[in-house]
Amino acid sequence: MGMAASQVRFMQLTARKNEIGRNLQSLSLQKMSLTRDMTRISREYQNALNTKTLKWSNNAGVSYSDLSYGTLMRPGAANKNKPYLITNNNEQVVLDSKYAKYASMISPNGAPGGDWESNRAKILSELTGISQDKINAASEAGEAVTAAANKVNALKDEEATDRSLQEPVSSDTASQFFKLAGHVMANGVSYDIGKLYNSANSWQELGSAAAAKSALTALLNGISNNMKNYLTDSDYENFKKACDNYLDTNGHYFGGASEADKQGLNTGIAGIKQNGDNYSVNMKTVLDAVLGSYKNSAGSSAYGQNSMGTEVFYTRDKNTTAWQNWKIAHDDWQKRYDEAVAEHKAAVNADNQALNSEEESNIKFYEQLFSAIAEKGWVENSQIEDNSYLNNMLQNNQYFITTMEEQADDGKRYFEYSTDIASNMNNVYQVNDSDILNEALVKYEHEKSIINEKESRIDTRMTNLETEQSAINNMMKGVETVRNDNVERTFSIFS
Repeated sequence: MGMAASQVRFMQLTARKNEIGRNLQSLSLQKMSLTRDMTRISREYQNALNTKTLKWSNNAGVSYSDLSYGTLMRPGAANKNKPYLITNNNEQVVLDSKYAKYASMISPNGAPGGDWESNRAKILSELTGISQDKINAASEAGEAVTAAANKVNALKDEEATDRSLQEPVSSDTASQFFKLAGHVMANGVSYDIGKLYNSANSWQELGSAAAAKSALTALLNGISNNMKNYLTDSDYENFKKACDNYLDTNGHYFGGASEADKQGLNTGIAGIKQNGDNYSVNMKTVLDAVLGSYKNSAGSSAYGQNSMGTEVFYTRDKNTTAWQNWKIAHDDWQKRYDEAVAEHKAAVNADNQALNSEEESNIKFYEQLFSAIAEKGWVENSQIEDNSYLNNMLQNNQYFITTMEEQADDGKRYFEYSTDIASNMNNVYQVNDSDILNEALVKYEHEKSIINEKESRIDTRMTNLETEQSAINNMMKGVETVRNDNVERTFSIFS
């Protein structure tokens, strides 16, 4: 009876031990599964950390805003009211349903070459809220500005190409220039300025300090007066100023008693010398100084170089028939030109009053956008306003960003287009998306806590089962010992 009971107990313990082994194996497999789950969520979190998104920035990346359909394709502060066209591989403009409604009025099948002008006022009115009459009036005002500007430019071209409007101008060397000054009276004496300038010895004794200063003043005033007939009004003023400047700068030599004046008079550095009570003036030195001052004030329009590289001064002979005929023709042209400029100014003023700055800016935006739609064609995409979708299409180079610049050639307006991948645009930056990172971190921490909790429960369960398993092993050893003792005792009885 004892042996049977021991055997039954041993079998029960063995069955329980086997069940614990199976449970431990199952828990071990569950733990391995949790390890795989932990690896998975760690990988997902790492992928989120490496995920880049496209953002828009107007301050070189100091701050960002979402790169959205509205940022690129609707007028606003972000794009500074300049459209950034979303285009596909076929160079068509990609539109949402709102724009597609109007684009279908331009090109029903989305093909390039649509009719924008016929639908312009209606579309602009609906998009901006400005009446069609006001839009048409503003267009007429703009056309008037263009016409007036063309008129001004045509008159400029006429002046540049019509030979009758080319002023007869001479290119005179300094020697020829002063020959035009003719004769000048000073203190009752007539002086031939050209001969004085070109004389080998042009020193002229002019008497006492007062008399010499008076004579030189009369000479320079006479020269400037005589040159008035050979210079433009502005050049004459500069030449007269140069003559006055010489006297203002060097007049102190006449009667000068300072050591510096005495030294200057001794060397004649300024063209003035003293011999006892009398003063002499070197007119070539004086007039060269005047020319130097004239060049500084008049600028390059009054002088230059001829084909031989010789310095020349631009003069006119206003007494000649050729110059007087030119003056008549040019005065007529000037009158027409002044009237055209006044007309252009009035047209600009009228155009400025046609629309306020906001209306003008919005119209210009849509003008560019729908001009591009008409020229390049379009497709509709209902997903385009989803920022994530748009970002993905731009990052995978399925969509591109196209900019446009208005140009003019021979009075005709047209647009130049430049297409590039989004990440190459100046205002677009690839950055880590904080929203994605925060979402990924929350998900990672949540799933990690669940796995840790499950693992903790499994560890506790496995510890309990291993403790029970150890106890069963000890109990089985005890039962086995009792069973073996009973067997030996039974054999000893019957032996």
